[in-house]
Amino acid sequence: QAMPIARIGTGLVYYAHVPKCGGSSVEDYLRDRFGPLGFVNRQFAALPAAQRWSATSPQHIDWAALGQIFPPDYFAAAFAVVRHPVARAFSAWQFQVQVEKAVTPDLPFADWLREQARIVHENPFLADNHLRPQSDFMAEDCTIFHLEHGLDAIIPWLDRLAGNQGGPRAMAHANRSDTAKAAAPAPSGADIALIAEIYAGDFARFGYLPEQKLPLAAKPDLTAAFLAQAAAARARSGKFVPRTTARIKRRLRKWLN
Repeated sequence: QAMPIARIGTGLVYYAHVPKCGGSSVEDYLRDRFGPLGFVNRQFAALPAAQRWSATSPQHIDWAALGQIFPPDYFAAAFAVVRHPVARAFSAWQFQVQVEKAVTPDLPFADWLREQARIVHENPFLADNHLRPQSDFMAEDCTIFHLEHGLDAIIPWLDRLAGNQGGPRAMAHANRSDTAKAAAPAPSGADIALIAEIYAGDFARFGYLPEQKLPLAAKPDLTAAFLAQAAAARARSGKFVPRTTARIKRRLRKWLN
Protein backbone atom coordinates (compact mmCIF):
# COMPACT_ATOMS: atom_id res chain seq x y z
CA GLN A 1 0.00 0.00 0.00
CA ALA A 2 2.41 2.42 -1.15
CA MET A 3 1.50 6.01 -1.60
CA PRO A 4 -0.75 7.83 0.86
CA ILE A 5 -0.03 11.56 0.77
CA ALA A 6 -0.35 13.79 3.85
CA ARG A 7 -0.27 17.56 4.03
CA ILE A 8 2.09 18.56 6.83
CA GLY A 9 2.48 22.30 7.23
CA THR A 10 2.79 23.78 3.75
CA GLY A 11 4.28 20.67 2.13
CA LEU A 12 3.13 17.26 0.95
CA VAL A 13 4.70 14.21 2.57
CA TYR A 14 4.69 10.90 0.75
CA TYR A 15 4.35 7.70 2.77
CA ALA A 16 5.63 4.70 0.81
CA HIS A 17 3.26 2.14 2.27
CA VAL A 18 4.90 -1.23 1.64
CA PRO A 19 2.27 -4.00 1.95
CA LYS A 20 2.46 -6.08 5.14
CA CYS A 21 4.66 -3.57 6.99
CA GLY A 22 2.21 -2.00 9.45
CA GLY A 23 0.86 0.40 6.84
CA SER A 24 -2.72 0.64 8.08
CA SER A 25 -1.46 1.71 11.50
CA VAL A 26 0.70 4.44 9.97
CA GLU A 27 -2.14 5.60 7.70
CA ASP A 28 -4.50 5.81 10.69
CA TYR A 29 -1.98 7.88 12.62
CA LEU A 30 -1.33 10.27 9.74
CA ARG A 31 -5.07 10.77 9.24
CA ASP A 32 -5.75 11.30 12.96
CA ARG A 33 -2.95 13.86 13.24
CA PHE A 34 -2.91 15.67 9.89
CA GLY A 35 -6.36 15.14 8.42
CA PRO A 36 -7.58 13.34 5.27
CA LEU A 37 -4.97 11.59 3.15
CA GLY A 38 -4.64 11.69 -0.62
CA PHE A 39 -4.13 8.71 -2.90
CA VAL A 40 -5.82 6.15 -0.62
CA ASN A 41 -8.81 3.93 -1.33
CA ARG A 42 -9.36 1.12 1.15
CA GLN A 43 -12.48 0.03 -0.72
CA PHE A 44 -10.54 -0.61 -3.93
CA ALA A 45 -10.69 -4.40 -3.52
CA ALA A 46 -14.49 -4.28 -3.30
CA LEU A 47 -14.78 -2.73 -6.77
CA PRO A 48 -15.50 -5.05 -9.71
CA ALA A 49 -12.35 -5.53 -11.77
CA ALA A 50 -13.89 -3.69 -14.74
CA GLN A 51 -14.42 -0.56 -12.59
CA ARG A 52 -10.84 -0.29 -11.32
CA TRP A 53 -8.74 2.42 -12.93
CA SER A 54 -5.40 0.82 -12.10
CA ALA A 55 -3.72 -2.55 -11.62
CA THR A 56 -3.43 -1.98 -7.86
CA SER A 57 -5.09 0.11 -5.18
CA PRO A 58 -3.69 3.68 -5.26
CA GLN A 59 -1.97 3.20 -1.91
CA HIS A 60 -0.14 0.14 -3.29
CA ILE A 61 1.32 1.81 -6.35
CA ASP A 62 4.99 1.17 -7.02
CA TRP A 63 7.56 3.97 -7.39
CA ALA A 64 7.96 3.63 -11.16
CA ALA A 65 4.22 3.95 -11.72
CA LEU A 66 3.97 6.85 -9.29
CA GLY A 67 6.60 8.70 -11.31
CA GLN A 68 4.25 8.65 -14.27
CA ILE A 69 1.66 10.60 -12.27
CA PHE A 70 3.61 12.97 -10.02
CA PRO A 71 6.59 15.05 -11.22
CA PRO A 72 10.05 14.84 -9.59
CA ASP A 73 10.49 16.78 -6.33
CA TYR A 74 6.71 17.04 -5.90
CA PHE A 75 6.96 15.90 -2.27
CA ALA A 76 8.67 17.79 0.54
CA ALA A 77 9.68 14.53 2.24
CA ALA A 78 9.13 10.79 1.95
CA PHE A 79 9.36 7.87 4.35
CA ALA A 80 8.69 4.13 4.45
CA VAL A 81 8.50 1.24 6.90
CA VAL A 82 10.25 -1.97 5.85
CA ARG A 83 10.23 -5.47 7.32
CA HIS A 84 12.35 -8.60 7.25
CA PRO A 85 11.53 -10.21 3.88
CA VAL A 86 10.92 -13.63 5.47
CA ALA A 87 8.39 -12.26 7.98
CA ARG A 88 6.77 -10.15 5.27
CA ALA A 89 6.36 -13.10 2.87
CA PHE A 90 4.91 -15.26 5.65
CA SER A 91 2.49 -12.46 6.59
CA ALA A 92 1.40 -12.13 2.94
CA TRP A 93 0.59 -15.83 2.87
CA GLN A 94 -1.43 -15.56 6.10
CA PHE A 95 -3.31 -12.59 4.65
CA GLN A 96 -4.22 -14.59 1.55
CA VAL A 97 -5.46 -17.45 3.74
CA GLN A 98 -7.24 -15.56 6.52
CA VAL A 99 -8.52 -12.35 4.92
CA GLU A 100 -8.60 -12.67 1.15
CA LYS A 101 -9.59 -16.36 1.30
CA ALA A 102 -7.69 -16.72 -1.97
CA VAL A 103 -5.64 -19.60 -0.59
CA THR A 104 -6.97 -22.67 1.17
CA PRO A 105 -5.60 -23.20 4.71
CA ASP A 106 -4.32 -26.65 3.74
CA LEU A 107 -1.94 -25.22 1.11
CA PRO A 108 1.51 -25.25 2.75
CA PHE A 109 3.44 -22.00 2.82
CA ALA A 110 6.31 -23.61 0.88
CA ASP A 111 4.03 -24.62 -2.01
CA TRP A 112 2.33 -21.21 -2.07
CA LEU A 113 5.67 -19.40 -2.07
CA ARG A 114 7.05 -21.33 -5.01
CA GLU A 115 3.88 -20.77 -7.02
CA GLN A 116 3.89 -17.04 -6.26
CA ALA A 117 7.56 -16.78 -7.23
CA ARG A 118 6.68 -18.28 -10.61
CA ILE A 119 3.58 -16.13 -11.27
CA VAL A 120 4.99 -12.78 -10.11
CA HIS A 121 7.40 -12.72 -13.06
CA GLU A 122 4.38 -12.72 -15.39
CA ASN A 123 2.24 -10.42 -13.23
CA PRO A 124 4.28 -8.05 -11.02
CA PHE A 125 1.02 -6.55 -9.67
CA LEU A 126 -0.03 -9.91 -8.26
CA ALA A 127 -2.23 -9.74 -5.14
CA ASP A 128 -2.33 -5.93 -5.07
CA ASN A 129 1.49 -5.74 -5.06
CA HIS A 130 1.81 -7.78 -1.85
CA LEU A 131 4.60 -9.86 -3.39
CA ARG A 132 6.54 -7.01 -5.00
CA PRO A 133 10.02 -6.30 -3.57
CA GLN A 134 10.01 -3.52 -0.98
CA SER A 135 12.66 -1.59 -2.88
CA ASP A 136 10.17 -1.08 -5.72
CA PHE A 137 8.00 1.17 -3.57
CA MET A 138 10.41 4.01 -2.84
CA ALA A 139 13.12 6.29 -4.16
CA GLU A 140 16.73 5.99 -3.02
CA ASP A 141 16.50 9.06 -0.76
CA CYS A 142 13.41 7.85 1.12
CA THR A 143 13.74 7.89 4.94
CA ILE A 144 13.57 4.28 6.17
CA PHE A 145 12.12 2.90 9.40
CA HIS A 146 12.30 -0.79 10.32
CA LEU A 147 9.11 -2.42 11.61
CA GLU A 148 11.14 -4.49 14.07
CA HIS A 149 12.11 -1.27 15.87
CA GLY A 150 8.47 -0.27 16.36
CA LEU A 151 6.33 2.33 14.64
CA ASP A 152 6.56 4.94 17.41
CA ALA A 153 9.99 5.99 16.09
CA ILE A 154 8.19 7.68 13.18
CA ILE A 155 6.48 10.18 15.47
CA PRO A 156 9.54 12.33 16.40
CA TRP A 157 10.44 12.45 12.69
CA LEU A 158 6.95 13.75 11.92
CA ASP A 159 7.27 16.21 14.83
CA ARG A 160 10.32 17.74 13.16
CA LEU A 161 8.49 18.07 9.85
CA ALA A 162 5.41 19.59 11.48
CA GLY A 163 7.36 21.82 13.86
CA ASN A 164 5.22 20.67 16.79
CA GLN A 165 4.43 17.69 18.99
CA GLY A 166 0.72 17.52 18.26
CA GLY A 167 -1.29 14.37 17.87
CA PRO A 168 -1.03 11.01 19.66
CA ARG A 169 2.32 10.07 21.18
CA ALA A 170 2.02 6.40 20.22
CA MET A 171 0.73 4.51 17.20
CA ALA A 172 -2.17 2.13 17.62
CA HIS A 173 -1.93 -1.29 15.97
CA ALA A 174 -4.42 -1.89 13.17
CA ASN A 175 -5.05 -5.22 11.42
CA ARG A 176 -3.53 -7.44 14.09
CA SER A 177 -3.23 -11.07 13.00
CA ASP A 178 -5.66 -13.58 14.45
CA THR A 179 -3.11 -15.64 16.38
CA ALA A 180 -5.49 -18.57 16.74
CA LYS A 181 -5.80 -18.84 12.98
CA ALA A 182 -2.21 -17.86 12.35
CA ALA A 183 -0.70 -20.99 13.90
CA ALA A 184 1.40 -22.66 11.21
CA PRO A 185 4.86 -24.16 10.82
CA ALA A 186 7.59 -21.57 10.53
CA PRO A 187 9.33 -21.19 7.15
CA SER A 188 11.88 -23.94 6.55
CA GLY A 189 15.50 -23.43 5.65
CA ALA A 190 14.62 -24.05 2.00
CA ASP A 191 11.83 -21.44 2.21
CA ILE A 192 14.22 -18.89 3.69
CA ALA A 193 16.79 -19.60 1.00
CA LEU A 194 14.17 -19.03 -1.73
CA ILE A 195 13.00 -15.78 -0.10
CA ALA A 196 16.63 -14.65 0.13
CA GLU A 197 16.97 -15.29 -3.61
CA ILE A 198 13.70 -13.58 -4.60
CA TYR A 199 14.27 -10.53 -2.39
CA ALA A 200 18.06 -10.27 -2.53
CA GLY A 201 17.79 -6.53 -3.24
CA ASP A 202 15.69 -5.93 -0.13
CA PHE A 203 18.09 -7.86 2.11
CA ALA A 204 21.00 -5.79 0.81
CA ARG A 205 19.35 -2.36 0.80
CA PHE A 206 17.57 -2.55 4.15
CA GLY A 207 20.22 -4.41 6.13
CA TYR A 208 18.69 -7.81 6.83
CA LEU A 209 20.26 -11.26 7.05
CA PRO A 210 18.16 -14.32 6.10
CA GLU A 211 18.61 -16.15 9.41
CA GLN A 212 18.58 -13.08 11.68
CA LYS A 213 15.21 -11.59 12.66
CA LEU A 214 16.40 -8.10 13.60
CA PRO A 215 17.89 -5.64 11.09
CA LEU A 216 21.56 -4.72 11.20
CA ALA A 217 20.62 -1.03 11.59
CA ALA A 218 20.69 0.29 15.15
CA LYS A 219 17.38 0.96 16.86
CA PRO A 220 16.40 4.67 16.72
CA ASP A 221 17.61 6.64 19.73
CA LEU A 222 14.42 7.99 21.30
CA THR A 223 14.50 10.40 24.24
CA ALA A 224 13.40 9.35 27.69
CA ALA A 225 10.68 12.01 27.58
CA PHE A 226 9.23 10.64 24.36
CA LEU A 227 9.36 7.04 25.60
CA ALA A 228 7.47 8.09 28.73
CA GLN A 229 4.84 9.86 26.61
CA ALA A 230 4.48 6.81 24.37
CA ALA A 231 4.10 4.47 27.35
CA ALA A 232 1.43 6.70 28.88
CA ALA A 233 -0.44 6.97 25.56
CA ARG A 234 -0.33 3.20 25.08
CA ALA A 235 -1.62 2.62 28.60
CA ARG A 236 -4.56 4.94 27.96
CA SER A 237 -5.36 3.26 24.65
CA GLY A 238 -5.49 -0.11 26.41
CA LYS A 239 -8.49 0.92 28.47
CA PHE A 240 -11.88 -0.35 27.33
CA VAL A 241 -13.48 2.96 26.33
CA PRO A 242 -10.57 4.38 24.30
CA ARG A 243 -10.01 0.97 22.70
CA THR A 244 -13.67 0.64 21.73
CA THR A 245 -13.79 4.22 20.44
CA ALA A 246 -10.70 3.65 18.34
CA ARG A 247 -12.20 0.47 16.88
CA ILE A 248 -15.40 2.31 15.93
CA LYS A 249 -13.39 5.14 14.33
CA ARG A 250 -11.39 2.64 12.26
CA ARG A 251 -14.55 0.96 11.01
CA LEU A 252 -16.10 4.30 10.10
CA ARG A 253 -12.96 5.28 8.18
CA LYS A 254 -13.10 2.06 6.18
CA TRP A 255 -16.67 2.85 5.13
CA LEU A 256 -15.94 6.48 4.34
CA ASN A 257 -12.68 6.00 2.39
